[in-house]
Amino acid sequence: MIIQPEWGTRNVNKYFYESEARRIAALNEIFGEVELTAAEMRTLIWLAGWDEYTIENILSAIRKAMAAEVKRMEQPPVCRTE
Repeated sequence: MIIQPEWGTRNVNKYFYESEARRIAALNEIFGEVELTAAEMRTLIWLAGWDEYTIENILSAIRKAMAAEVKRMEQPPVCRTE
């Protein structure tokens, strides 16, 4: 889960902080149950500083990759006879 730094610990204005909180919530729809390292969390918080459009595109790409992985895992193993 991505945890937003406390208000006042960084040099950001209230509008940025509130917008970042919304983007972190969107990211947590995917990462909410995932145990993240401190470095991973810092990177995702940095990413949450970008605009809504960027976050939407990143989330879309992650969801597509997750769906492709599920589909790949559902496929029977490839048997090769030589």
